[in-house]
Amino acid sequence: MSAQDSSSDLLVHLLRRSFPSVVTASTTQDEISNISHSIYPDTTYSDNEKIEISQWFITSSCLASPDEDEAKHAERLGSLNTHLSSRSTLLGSKPSAADIALYARLAPVVKKWPAEERTGEHGYHHIVRYIDFVQNAPLLGLSVGDDEKVKINVDDVRYRLKPIDPKAEKERAKKEKAAAAAAATADSSAPKPLVVGQGKEQGASKSQKEKAQATVET
Repeated sequence: MSAQDSSSDLLVHLLRRSFPSVVTASTTQDEISNISHSIYPDTTYSDNEKIEISQWFITSSCLASPDEDEAKHAERLGSLNTHLSSRSTLLGSKPSAADIALYARLAPVVKKWPAEERTGEHGYHHIVRYIDFVQNAPLLGLSVGDDEKVKINVDDVRYRLKPIDPKAEKERAKKEKAAAAAAATADSSAPKPLVVGQGKEQGASKSQKEKAQATVET
């Protein structure tokens, strides 16, 4: 069994144990990626957030893949660490099934990290904090035994990060939102393929209508 298959099994097992009335033995992988509202019924998700949840499921699968090269893996971890620098969950503060998927697939990796990789100068501080939050926060409601949790020593911090500048973070979030909106607009306004001859025929048809109208008027 590959590491990716193992992490997927862990995800299903964790969901079934934490939400037995929602996730059953017959629940499929496709259903799991769209199960957020069922396990968190008091939380509403916008269309953009639903898309983001699906994207995080893909990212979590890539992080668990043994086939991904080391450089790409480090790049994904770096991007995730930056994303979580100002967020409690992947969506900011809302819980979702994507958080559980990422935890199930990333916790076994974090368990193996030495202290320097966790909290060193180039360590993934925010990922470690996030993992600890997901496995313990009532907001997520996960049933994770103490012996299964990633052991995190909050006092063992090898490098103290500088506090995040609220103004700079607000500007970064603004640019991130604007970029996402621009991408969505670009997709919706993409030019439709031109059918050869169609434009010419439409132009000719319009010309004939104009001539007919002119004849009636005279």
